[in-house]
Amino acid sequence: MLSIPPRLWLGPAILALSGLTALPAVQAQQPSAVDARAIWPERSLSACRTAQAEAVDTCLLRTMQKSGARPQAIAAAKGLVAAGNPGFISAWRPLGKAGLATVTYPFRANTNQGSLLVSSDGTAVDIDWELLRDEDRATDTWRTFASAHPDSLPFAPASFVGTTDSEDGGHSLLFSTPLKSCHACATDGSLLVSYEIDKEGVVRSRKLLAIK
Repeated sequence: MLSIPPRLWLGPAILALSGLTALPAVQAQQPSAVDARAIWPERSLSACRTAQAEAVDTCLLRTMQKSGARPQAIAAAKGLVAAGNPGFISAWRPLGKAGLATVTYPFRANTNQGSLLVSSDGTAVDIDWELLRDEDRATDTWRTFASAHPDSLPFAPASFVGTTDSEDGGHSLLFSTPLKSCHACATDGSLLVSYEIDKEGVVRSRKLLAIK
């Protein structure tokens, strides 16, 4: 069972988001599925970036509503806004009983995309949050790499690599994040992380597998 409380809700008690190793199960009445219906095909947001009285998050939601965005897309954007991360779901990929939502953060200065690994119960993991954790730094895998590349760190976003089946009927999802000392620097390696999904489609754990 996952012990850290979720960081964020996307929509009215629909999607709980955590970037931590563990998530508690979320019980929501009549949950709305987060899937391809939550995608918003981006329109011009240049007016939201100019100096004006209206806040960028308010402008984003207004633009989405005026463009005819689906209720699921607006609910997801409202959740991101409430968490202080104005953005919207720009792509969706089913991964077995779970799914991967690409989030666009149009007003960030750097790294304008991120990914949410969404469980079948509506909970989700921000796989680009805390890419390198204390438990990762304690592994021999990281210590060996860090001794050779002391200034190298993971740079989001992570990329989906593949899936492996588990004996219990679930599956593991593998993600890769480049390791380098700056955005423009050469890549020193890749951080390979596995997320375990149970047979019900719920994200249960995260593990550093390797550095290549």
